[in-house]
Parts: sequence; structure tokens; C-alpha cells
Amino acid sequence: MASPVLIWLRRDLRLDDSHAIVAALETGAPLAFLYVLDPAMKGRGVGHAQLGFIVEGLEDLQTRLAERGGGLIVRRGDTVQHLVDVARELGAQRVCANRDEEPAAGVVERAAEDALRGIGVELLVVDDEVNVPHELVLTKEGNPCRTYSAYARGVRRVLEELPAPPHDYDLKGRLHPTPVPEIPSVETLVGRPVSLRSDVPGGETHALARLRAWRDDGYLARYADDRDLVAEPDATSRLSGYLRQGMLSPRRALHVADRAGAPKYASELLWRDWFKYVLHHHPDLAEHCIDPRYDHIEWIGTDEHFEAWTRGETGFGMVDAAMRQLLETGSIANRARMVAASFLVKDLHIDWRRGEQWFRRHLTDGDLASNAGSWQWVAGTGLDAAPYFRVFNPDLQEKKFDPTGAYVNHWAPDRPLRIVDHGRERDITLAAYKAVNAELADPS
Repeated sequence: MASPVLIWLRRDLRLDDSHAIVAALETGAPLAFLYVLDPAMKGRGVGHAQLGFIVEGLEDLQTRLAERGGGLIVRRGDTVQHLVDVARELGAQRVCANRDEEPAAGVVERAAEDALRGIGVELLVVDDEVNVPHELVLTKEGNPCRTYSAYARGVRRVLEELPAPPHDYDLKGRLHPTPVPEIPSVETLVGRPVSLRSDVPGGETHALARLRAWRDDGYLARYADDRDLVAEPDATSRLSGYLRQGMLSPRRALHVADRAGAPKYASELLWRDWFKYVLHHHPDLAEHCIDPRYDHIEWIGTDEHFEAWTRGETGFGMVDAAMRQLLETGSIANRARMVAASFLVKDLHIDWRRGEQWFRRHLTDGDLASNAGSWQWVAGTGLDAAPYFRVFNPDLQEKKFDPTGAYVNHWAPDRPLRIVDHGRERDITLAAYKAVNAELADPS
């Protein structure tokens, strides 16, 4: 049997529309698939909910590969070492991978390239995470876009000239036979019982079924009107975890949205791409304010208030409901996320970075680019035309987007005493941001 080409899986746990698979198929060699459960994942913010979701995705991917005559190789430990070992074992001459755009992943990628080159194996890395490669989306002057609206227009211009529909291919007869792997449970990986589970099952099979059902049952058509109704689970697609782990192709999702005539949902999908674009140009997105003026803000919030926020014990209904839902399911609807995030930063005066880290560690879809970009948007420290003076009133948000009280009554039926007064804290926040602006405008 011919030596296979090895596909190194990272954030692309799927068989549908994978650019790495397309590149591997072009070699004519059989395809083998490797995923490494690396302890370094924890340092990148992968928490228990996300890890359990990944394990379910690996189990599903193994089933899908076996149905097509192949299988999945799963290893635990150092990624680079296992890449080298498996390439040697298979006699592979080439490794194909989809690019993971997080900065830490880039470090691993470069180390893998050097190590594989040392044993005479080529590493081919291709773009896959977004609908249009970043270098193709520029302003008319040839500069990176500084607003989402400019970015979205640029993506659409590129797609008109260079359409990028999902790839379709048949893998039967093209896969390298592989023994059934031992996929460890999340409890085995963590070393203790784990109660936090995603409220949607992991895996490409479930991702594609969810996308079809959400469209066919009419929720996609109602998305523009219903997307902020936090008590309705199907008001949003709940596909973000699948997109985060590459169990669903971004091109497949956008293709479905466009064909269904759902521009609002298509626009939201491009927000995901936009934040990856921002991370590409600002690799320190999770550490520093994009608008450097706001690195001078003094965050006066207390650890006690931060802990109350993490437990969902602030006394503000939608905030507490969101935080308790997060702890139990690893998921929060976008509207509730924004309310909870705004409350931490602008009512409790706590550095947005602490909230970003907490969310990323507990969310099933905890993605560095989307999470850090969204927190900077809420904090008013990122690329935004109307930044710091956006302060969500948690009571008005609850009244508008949970009018029957169903969401709050389900997740936070008790009403503890409020730990702050929103009006007072809003004034303190606006004064702090204005003071920084004034100081930098007139440093004397």
C-alpha cells in the first residue's frame, strides 16, 4: 500500500469542506488523520465544557471515518513529538493541516515544520478558518479594515469576484485503514469527575443536523426578529461551538445562510471572521486594548464583586441568569453575554481581561478571537466607532429581551440583594473613560 499523506487535525474536526483534505486528495495518496490531545490546550483556555465537546467530536469523527473505510489516530502528549512519531510510523512524506490562527498555535506550527523537515517530511498548511483569506480583504487604499462594516463589504466584494462555495468530495476508497483508537473520556483527561457538559452534543454529524433542522424548521427565517429573545433556545443557531472546533465549515454555514436569503444571520457569521481578522492584525488582542488610550484606565473593582459575578449572585436578573447558565451548560446567548460582560466592566469596574479569561475557560465555544474581540467591543477598547459610552442597563435589557421573565426565572429564580447601583456605577464609568481621554488629549 502506498504511504499515506497525514492530515493533522486541530480546529477542523470534520470531513466536509476541509481545505486540508482537498490539498491531501490532490496528492493521490491515501489519507490518514491525527489528533493530539495536548496538555498545553489548558493553557490556551480550553476548559472542561470545551474539552468534553472535543472528545464527543473525536468519537463522532472516528465513526464517520470508519464508515468510509478509514479511522482516526488519537495520541496524548506533546503535539510536535507525536506528529514526528506518527509520520515516521506511516512512512508519510507530507503532512497537511488547516491553519489555526491563534498566536500560540502558530508557535506550535513553526516548531512542527522544523521537526518534520528534520525527518524529510513536508508540512503544508492552508487557510481554512474564514470565508476569505485575510490578505484579500483590504481598504481601497490597500490597508487593513478598521471597522466591521468595511470588512464585511470587502468580503462580499471578494466573494463576488472569487466565489468560494463549500467543497464536495467522496472519501470512500481514499482513506488509509487505521485501528480503532482509544479516545479517553474527559474525566480521564482531567483526572477527576466532571459535571459541566455542553448543552449540545459535539461532532460534525450533530453540527450538520443542527444546521439543517434550524433552517428547515423556520428558525433561520425568523432569526433577524427573534435572535435576542434569550428564553428561546432556537432563536439563535447554537452552532458557535461547532464552528469553534471546526466541526462545521464556515463556508457551509454562510452558503446555507445566503441560499436561504438570511442576510442578518450571514452578517453574524461574518462577525466571527471579522474577529479572526482583528486577531490576525492584533495578535495581542487578549492582552492589550486595541485603542491604547484605555490601557491607562484604573480598574477599581474588587475581587469580591468579581466572585459574585462568576457565581451569578449580583442581584441583577439577566446577569445572574447568564452566569449560572454558563456554569451549568457552557453556553450563553449573545444578548445575555453582552449584558453580563457590560455589567462586569462598566458596573463593577473590573478589567475586561478577567472576564474574557473566565468566559473562554467556561464556554463550549470559547474562542480567543471572538471572545477577546467581543469583550473589547463591550469594554469600548477595540475597533468601534461608538465605544466607551455604550453601557447596557441590565434592567432595561431584561425587560426588553426577557419580557415574560422565563429566562431569568429558569436560571436565577432567587433575587439576592443587589451589590451595586447601576445608575451610580454608570456615572463612575463614564467619568473614568472621559478622564483618560482628557488626560491624553492634554497631558500637561
